[in-house]
Amino acid sequence: METTLYYFSGTGNSYYVAKELQKQIKDCSLIAITDECKKSRIECDSKNVGIIFPLYFQSMPKIVMDFIDKLDVKKFDYIFAVVTRGGKAYQGGALNHLDKLLKLKNTRLSAGFHIRLPDNYIPLFKVPSKIEQEKMFNEASNKITTISSLIKSRHEGLEKEFSSFLRPPMHNRFIKTLDKRHQGFNVKDICNSCGLCEKICKFNNISLKDKKPTWGSNCQFCLACINYCPSVSIEYNSTTKGKDRYHHPEVPSSVYVKI
Repeated sequence: METTLYYFSGTGNSYYVAKELQKQIKDCSLIAITDECKKSRIECDSKNVGIIFPLYFQSMPKIVMDFIDKLDVKKFDYIFAVVTRGGKAYQGGALNHLDKLLKLKNTRLSAGFHIRLPDNYIPLFKVPSKIEQEKMFNEASNKITTISSLIKSRHEGLEKEFSSFLRPPMHNRFIKTLDKRHQGFNVKDICNSCGLCEKICKFNNISLKDKKPTWGSNCQFCLACINYCPSVSIEYNSTTKGKDRYHHPEVPSSVYVKI
């Protein structure tokens, strides 16, 4: 394949973007970062490589950092990234952070883009209304078309990130406390023991004990479990009570379990 797209997705936004880019770029393969990170070394024969992931605390999920650390970049001519985020324009510092990590491997990020989609971080934010979501989906569709054209023309340059100065303190704290974040999950009595949370966790971090889910310390805080729970029985501390859940409407659990 001329182009390989690597993606990480919690509740479907980045997966949706990756799938749409795959359709439009052509001669393009799609690979889950969660699968690749099981290897000790990641190699790819494509000349063009894309990395698609959600914004986490002004930067990237830890698993994406682990992926970059294992990735053999010697054969790549063109590396691009697409960051999905729920915030306002120019929020975050993921592109600049990724570029710095790649420069440590004697290469660079050729191009970087952002796409705004509904936020799944319900411990802090509320899910946008259906009307707001539809507006985001339409804008995202147009942006994907623009990005695919730019990628095919091998566009150079990173989109602006005005709040990148916030990235080091926020993201470093997130990484430092990641192994304790699972402690905030709890389950209400309405849990019907369906086991979906266990199935969609790509880190094998959830198991059913006495027919109720329990979380281990290998949580990446993707929030797939809480947002896909069909009985809305999973909460995070008291911060998610009464809030709507979100996953991309074109990535239902029946699809997500398989990716």
